[in-house]
Amino acid sequence: MLNARHVEALHAVMRAGSVRGAAQMLGVAQPGLSRMIKHIEDRLGFALFDRSSGRLVPTQEAHLLARHIEEVHKGLIDLDQVARRLASGDRRLFRIAASPSLGHSIVPEMLAKLVERHPGVVLQFDILSVEQTDDYLELGRGDFTLTVFAMTSPSIHSVKLGAAPLVLAVHADDPLAAEARVTPAMLAEAPFVTFREDTPHGRAIAATMGGHPANVRAYVRFGETALAFVARRLGVAIIDAFTAEQARDPAIRIVPIEGAGALPVHLNRNLSTPRSAIGTSFQAIARAMLRRERPIATAKP
Repeated sequence: MLNARHVEALHAVMRAGSVRGAAQMLGVAQPGLSRMIKHIEDRLGFALFDRSSGRLVPTQEAHLLARHIEEVHKGLIDLDQVARRLASGDRRLFRIAASPSLGHSIVPEMLAKLVERHPGVVLQFDILSVEQTDDYLELGRGDFTLTVFAMTSPSIHSVKLGAAPLVLAVHADDPLAAEARVTPAMLAEAPFVTFREDTPHGRAIAATMGGHPANVRAYVRFGETALAFVARRLGVAIIDAFTAEQARDPAIRIVPIEGAGALPVHLNRNLSTPRSAIGTSFQAIARAMLRRERPIATAKP
C-alpha cells in the first residue's frame, strides 16, 4: 500500500513535527506534501495525524507505524548507498555479521587483517541474535556470518572453524580467584550470572556443569554484561575464552575450569551466493585466527 515516496514523506513529517519543516527537509512544496499525506491516509483508511488543534499531532496509529517506517527508511538509504557504489564501479563491499560474543571480541581483529590485505574494501558489520541469522544469509543481506552454533538450513553452508573453551570469571576478592583451576563441583553453591538454558552459551554451560546452575542470581544476554556483573560482585560467570579476553577490569579474574566444554565457532555462507576474492581471504584469516592457541589468563594468587 505504501511506496518509497510515501515512506520518505511520513519519515520527514514525523522527524520534523510539521508539514512545513518536512517540506524544507525534502526540498518540496508544502501544499504538495500536505496532499500526499492526505492521500496516504485515504489509502490506509485511518488518520495518521490529528489536525484539530491547529498542529500536526501523530495519532496512536502513527506511533505504532513509526518504528517500522524508520526501519524501512534506513533500509532505503542502505539500498541507495549500495546502488551508488555499484554504479561507481565499487564492488568491494563486504557484508558480515556475527554472534554477540564473537562480534565484540575476535571479529574486529579479523576485519582489521582483512583491510590490511584489501585496503579498498568497504565493511558492513552487524551483530545478530539467533533469530536473525537465517534471514541474514537466506535473504541476501550479507556474505558471511560467524556464529557460536551450526546453521542447519539446506541453503547455507556451515563449517566449524574452531572453538573457545569455557572459563570462569570471578571477582578478585572471591576465594575462587586464588585457585589455579576450578572444578564444576567447586561451583555448585556459587551465585551465578548466567545465560538462559535455550541459548548456545546456556547449553554449553549446562554441559560443563552437568545441568543448569542451581543458584542463579541474574540472567544476561551478552558475555560483556556478565563480566560487568561479576565486577560488581553479583556472582560468578562461565563465559567463553574470546569474551574473557575482553575482561579489562582489574577486579575480574579468569580461572580455567577442569573438564570444561567449549563454544564452537562456525563460518556460514549462502550456497547460492557467488564467492569473492575478499570472502575467500576472510575465510582464510578466520580459520588461521581460530586455530591459533589462545592462552587463558589464570588467577593471580
